[in-house]
This record gives sequence, structure tokens and C-alpha cells, in this order.
Amino acid sequence: MSMIRGRIGLFAMLAAGQWVQAAGAQTPEQQQMWDAQRATALADEKARAERLTQEREARRADPLAWVRTLDPMTAGGWEFRAVATDGSWAAYITHHQMKRTGSVVTVWLRQEYAEPQAGSGASSGKFSSVVQKMQYDCAKNRARALLTVYYSGNDLQGSEQSEEADPKQAVWTAIVPGTRDELDFTWACGAAK
Repeated sequence: MSMIRGRIGLFAMLAAGQWVQAAGAQTPEQQQMWDAQRATALADEKARAERLTQEREARRADPLAWVRTLDPMTAGGWEFRAVATDGSWAAYITHHQMKRTGSVVTVWLRQEYAEPQAGSGASSGKFSSVVQKMQYDCAKNRARALLTVYYSGNDLQGSEQSEEADPKQAVWTAIVPGTRDELDFTWACGAAK
């Protein structure tokens, strides 16, 4: 009886081993197909990387060439303000809806990106353009964002996600000298006089 149990156990183990082996095995045709798919995916990825490198080099050589492909959106009063030296972003400002209350100026800013950016928080998806309703305290050299709207495409197109701050709780941040924030601050405080 114990010999029969031993043989049954051995057969069960062999059967289980063969089943596991068969489940993990693939036919030569399947292996060929998977290898071909993997090679195609790697070639596509390499082509994308080469294309991205060429696009970045072109933007570095002439950052304004990329900016000229963007819609200036003059109906919204948007004016081109600056472009990164590597052509990775472009900034716009508008006088529309500009408001001054004492030393605090409220303005809209627009940022365009040549490559989709990874979001965080409420903007967990990728975005290519952003508008912000900003407040600048011209007397205390500080700023805060009241509303930020992220767009999946350039020129404020595509799907959107927004983050809104309660003005009573929105945190003020210092304006750091020599930054793009300082340029926006200087423009907003000067334009609102």
C-alpha cells in the first residue's frame, strides 16, 4: 500500500512538473513572433529617441522656430514674453483681466512646453501648456498662484485639469532674483501702474 502511495505521489509530482514546464514553454513559432515583436518595439523606440534628439537640437539651434509654430492667441491679449535658450518652453503674458488692489496685482500667465510635462497632484497626467492666475504683492516681493489650468496639448488645447487655491489660504512665496518668476513679477508690477 505504501509502495502504491509512493508511486502515485511520484506520478503526481512528475505530472505537476510536466504541467508547469508545459505552461512555461512556448512553441518555436511563438518564440519567433515574440522576438520579432520585441525587435520591432526596440527599433521603434530607437527611432523615437533619434527623432527627439533631432528635434531638441533644432530647438537649441533656433528656439524661436518652435515658438512660431504656436498660436499667439492674440484674441486673449496674449503677448510672447520669453523662450528658453534650449527651446524647451515659451512664456506669454496678457493685460486682459489685469487687476490691481493696493500693492497686489492679479494677472494671467501662459506657459507652453515643446515636450509634454509630467504632472503631479491634481495634474497627474501629462500636459503641454499651462495658464495661471497669479497674484503679485509688489510691496513685499512675493507671489502666489490662485488658479492653474493644465492642458494636454499646446495652445491651451486638449483635455484639461485645474488646481484652485482659496485666496484666504493660498501660500505666498518669495520672488527669487534672477529667475523667470522675477521677470513676471517685474512685468506685472510695472504694467499695473
